[in-house]
Amino acid sequence: MSDVAFGYRRAYKRLLCFLKGTCIASDGKVHEVSCNDISYKGAGLLCNNPLAINSHLKLKLSSTKMDLLEIEGKVCWNNNIRGKWKAGVLFDRILPFSLEKVV
Repeated sequence: MSDVAFGYRRAYKRLLCFLKGTCIASDGKVHEVSCNDISYKGAGLLCNNPLAINSHLKLKLSSTKMDLLEIEGKVCWNNNIRGKWKAGVLFDRILPFSLEKVV
C-alpha cells in the first residue's frame, strides 16, 4: 500500500474518541461496543466477546456531537486485552464528513 502515511498499514491517522453503540455481526449477533479510536477508514472497538476476523459488521455508534453514526466494515484483527476484546475494523467506505463532527 503506497499511500500509508501514519504508522504501519494505516492510510489515515486515528483520533482518540469515546463512542458507544452496537454492532451487528454477519451471524446476526448484536454486541455492545465502545470505540476508542477512529479514522476516515477504520476504528478500534472494545467489546466483551471476540469478533470473528474477516466478518462483516454493521456499526451504530453515538456521539455527543452527532446523533448516530452508521457504518459497515470488516474485522481485520482482534486481541484479548485484560479480559476485554479489542478489534480493528476497516470501513467499507471512507467517512464522508469531518471527524471533528464525531469526536
